[in-house]
Amino acid sequence: MTETPDRRRVSEIARSLNQYEWRPTTDEVACGAEFFQMVKGLEEAERSDFPRDASAKPWPLRLRTENVVVLAEEVAMLREEFLPGWRTRLPDGSPMAELIDLYVRGAQPVLRQAEAVRAAWEGAVLPEPAGDEIARHVRYSGAPTDEVTARLRFETAARWEEGPDRRSLWEAMEPAWNYLGGVRSTMMAAVTGDVEY
Repeated sequence: MTETPDRRRVSEIARSLNQYEWRPTTDEVACGAEFFQMVKGLEEAERSDFPRDASAKPWPLRLRTENVVVLAEEVAMLREEFLPGWRTRLPDGSPMAELIDLYVRGAQPVLRQAEAVRAAWEGAVLPEPAGDEIARHVRYSGAPTDEVTARLRFETAARWEEGPDRRSLWEAMEPAWNYLGGVRSTMMAAVTGDVEY
């Protein structure tokens, strides 16, 4: 993975947290906690236009396409509402505010593709599961019909996402998703105080 100034900065903030050089203020902890609450709400929201596999425990499986759409919603909310509201409450040079800025910037490679991803999804024609296939799965698994139907829809959509043109897109986005995970891990450590990793 290529080292960039933003990746280096996230590492520096994580190191300063780990070495107790950055001791998050009460407001920084509250900001981070609210960030995670907002993100969780967006990620768990039901979107009827995307199938999910609710049989996967403990969390339903979501399509990569839905993840891209959700990330676009997160970044819009962070830019338009969240950060403007928190900037006045956080100290100047707050590492928490900087982490959120780094998160927004790090999402850009995914967001540049978001409109095309959404358009491809809306243009996809995916077959509905056949009645006999649903019945066979219900008999085999003992799961309710609606759960089986949802899982089969999800599996059809997941196969569509694995087509060659889509697979190369996900691979191109992978470094950005990994980076965002690193930013979120650092923010979570600041919120929980679990910094000895």
